[in-house]
Amino acid sequence: MNDHLPQEELAPEVVAGDPLLQRFADLITKPGRLMENVGRKTHLWLPYLLVFVVMSGFMWLVAPIMNPEQIEMSRDSKLMQMVPEEVRQEQYEQALNPSPGRRALQASQAGLFVVIQMMLLALLLGFFVKLSGGTGKMVQSMGVVAWAGLIPMVLGPLLTLPIILQTESFFGTSIGLAALLPDGDPSSLLYKVLYMFGDFFTWWGVFLLVIGYQKVFGLSRSASATTVVLIWFVAVLFASAPMLFLM
Repeated sequence: MNDHLPQEELAPEVVAGDPLLQRFADLITKPGRLMENVGRKTHLWLPYLLVFVVMSGFMWLVAPIMNPEQIEMSRDSKLMQMVPEEVRQEQYEQALNPSPGRRALQASQAGLFVVIQMMLLALLLGFFVKLSGGTGKMVQSMGVVAWAGLIPMVLGPLLTLPIILQTESFFGTSIGLAALLPDGDPSSLLYKVLYMFGDFFTWWGVFLLVIGYQKVFGLSRSASATTVVLIWFVAVLFASAPMLFLM
């Protein structure tokens, strides 16, 4: 599939050269140029591979912290109250000391699940952006989401990992609005909402999505922002519903 934009539609500096590694610097310093180059050639394999590797490694390291904490947070839920206490205790012990094989399987599944989620979001955003008058292709939408996703799915986990390991708390670690709560109770509904929707790296990624769909699909900044934020909000709300209402 040809995912190139016509060269006459791009600025000369963009067409002249696009070293692949330069894209990582542009992700921080020149996101507009990055997204124009993504529109010209997506290089999908690289960001998705990085997301899979980093998220798999991240989940491998935090699983013995995250899984027991998740069980503790859901202990008082109606769903968990239906489970016998001895079963819950067994689940807690297995989560606290997972076997290497089980841990590796869960980590790789988590990495693959994140990649699939990003692809589905790209298809969803691409569809609605086209309804809003965008003129790009679905493969370009997947490229925009893949490269923008490097911020919340690679940079974010790498920077928060030392804090999680130091505090031994996954859900209690937030680089966003949830960290501003005075009590910081991870089981409270307000904390969960701010944890899911107020993360700094997530909003940075959303900002990159807005730029990407503006540059690649030819939308105005306001139209791109409206479409991206609305669809992203609905997608995250749907994905986080179990955490918000069942735990």
